[in-house]
Amino acid sequence: MGRLAVSAMAIWLVLLGGVGVPAEAETFADLYTGKSYTRDANVRIHQEGLGNDFRVHDVRFDDESFSDPQYYGGRVGYFFERYPWLGVAIDFVHFKIIADTSETKRFTGTLAGAPLDTRLPMGTIVQRFDITHGVNYLTINGLVRYSLLTDAERFRHGRIQLFAGAGLGPVITHAENSIQDVHNRRTYEVAGLGVQGFAGVRMMLFKYVGAFAQYRFTRSDLDVRVASGRGKVEEITHHLVGGLTFSLPDLW
Repeated sequence: MGRLAVSAMAIWLVLLGGVGVPAEAETFADLYTGKSYTRDANVRIHQEGLGNDFRVHDVRFDDESFSDPQYYGGRVGYFFERYPWLGVAIDFVHFKIIADTSETKRFTGTLAGAPLDTRLPMGTIVQRFDITHGVNYLTINGLVRYSLLTDAERFRHGRIQLFAGAGLGPVITHAENSIQDVHNRRTYEVAGLGVQGFAGVRMMLFKYVGAFAQYRFTRSDLDVRVASGRGKVEEITHHLVGGLTFSLPDLW
């Protein structure tokens, strides 16, 4: 019975990744794709010179994650030698929000200087409100991980790693919109500050190559160019992400 208990304890320690594996720094890189789900939100259009300052309530957004340009992203990070469970990373992700202008929505505010409070098909006034090239987050992140199935020869950081993190940075957008049949001038711009949080699992298939899956949450208050004014929307998005991960321990 005692021998069985010792054996069980040894297996448990190996699974936790805590059996005699020296700490070692790790540089890593991830490439991924995914699918996003943006929450319904109000869209505000402010065109002072035209006397327009109105909101379209509860606009629904499509993501078209698998249509060009597709959802994509990349991340480069570093786990510290002294604290191999703690790391930093730079993350870039591109996704889209595309307003469904066919639905009937409530409009409130002013239109051409006159009070506005009515329900109309959104396309009657706002023919298009898209950010397709896209909503681009560039963030600096802190992250932590928990290693499982550690092997001193092949998987020093764990064949399976649970990880989580959070970060913030600029959101770069390329908006395409049409208000009262007038199109905006399309260009890239910094539309706000974004924050994100994420959690997932990383599995090393080979010594230096693996796969990962994660959930991501993003939030930003986007302020984009429209003809003769600005358009604003609160972006809150849930993401399901998966891709390849590469361990580059000798880079530093």
